[in-house]
Parts: sequence; C-alpha cells; structure tokens
Amino acid sequence: MKRVPIVVCFCLVLILGIFSGCQEEQAGITTFKGITLQSSIVEFVNASLEFKYDNQNRIDSVTAKYLFHNIAKRGVVAKITVEFYDKENNLLFAGGPTGIITLPEDYTEQGFAPGINIVTYDGENAPRVHHATIIVVESQ
Repeated sequence: MKRVPIVVCFCLVLILGIFSGCQEEQAGITTFKGITLQSSIVEFVNASLEFKYDNQNRIDSVTAKYLFHNIAKRGVVAKITVEFYDKENNLLFAGGPTGIITLPEDYTEQGFAPGINIVTYDGENAPRVHHATIIVVESQ
C-alpha cells in the first residue's frame, strides 16, 4: 500500500517532465522564448528576443536571434521574415535577413551573424514589442 503514493508521484513527475520545457510545437508552429516559428522546413536550435535599453531604462531596440536546423530531408533555399508584435498582437515591424539563405540537407547553424540570423528593430514602436514571429518558407 505504501508503494501507491510513490508510483503516483513518479507518474506525475514523468508527465510534468514530458509537457514542460521552453519549446512547444504544434503543426509547424514552434514557440521558443517569446519567438514563434512558422515553418515546415526548419526547426529552432536556439532563439532569443533581446531588449536593449537606453540611459533612461527605456527599450531602445529589440533583436531576434535564431539558429535553425534543416528538417526538410533535402537542401533548401529559404526566405525568412521576422515580425515584431505588441501585446495585443498588432504588427509593429516586419523585416528579415539581407538575403535568401541556403541550408544543406540536415544542416544546423552554428553561430549568429548580423544580416543572416540576427534581426533588429529600433523604430519608434520598439518599446511596445512583446513577442516575435519568424516565418520561414522555401524560395524558388
């Protein structure tokens, strides 16, 4: 009879472990630290939304950084768009890397580089940014 609480506790810990973590996935949409990824050709390896503050402790700019892993089972040429939103999900800014990227089959990005996988928004609405969405589609 003393084994029942131990088994129940073990099952609860196991279930919590399965459903916890910083990455959630559903039908091509992944959320990672305030950034949502919409893609069927890449997945996040790492991502962050970083806020830079001015001397008055106000948000001066917001930077989205991300590393991808190609899950398409073939080399892909991808177009990336980064969208910054406020709390009410209003689009504040959309931009992206300076060009289209090529990801060989099973390739994983290893480092961050401006214009490749770092996008910064420093416009007047930067203090309103709450979250970001990264859209990655295959380019022809």
